[in-house]
Amino acid sequence: MKHVVLTGFMAVGKTAVGRRLAKRLGYEFVDTDRLIEQQSAMTVAEIFAKHGESEFRRRERETVAGLAPGVPTVFATGGGTFVDEENQRRLKRLGVVVCLVTSLETVLQRVQRNESRPLAAGDARQHLTELYEKRRPAYGRADVLVETDGLSVDQAVSRVLTMIGPYLKDNVPGAVTSS
Repeated sequence: MKHVVLTGFMAVGKTAVGRRLAKRLGYEFVDTDRLIEQQSAMTVAEIFAKHGESEFRRRERETVAGLAPGVPTVFATGGGTFVDEENQRRLKRLGVVVCLVTSLETVLQRVQRNESRPLAAGDARQHLTELYEKRRPAYGRADVLVETDGLSVDQAVSRVLTMIGPYLKDNVPGAVTSS
């Protein structure tokens, strides 16, 4: 059984696209950041503040290692999850890895509206530009890259469905449609 894993930089729409994609496919939906929050009884921002990024990344690796759903699932991962090589291998074993790609300008606009992103604190433009460039090679190792700039969530989902159809054709007969 192949699952769908969404990766990409923060604020590219992984959760919004993932929820809608799962609904269209008839799959379950799991946001790995929310899973970490549930397991930790803390928000991602609180984990960063109290324990630091390295502890968050450790918890993230544990969470990814434990992903073994018995039903087809769409996973939305955190922006840094796929940068870790161990996570990359594990996520690729789960199924098709789709990287949602959006311009840095769009990311900056979205991040300015959301103060719960610990890696966007301070001089967001400079920090996010550096982080974006640092992570881009890892994102390029996804199975499919889907440009979503300027698309609505439904348009992005349709584009993802078109791109992943060949990967999922043997999962559930008739489940993959781009309409």
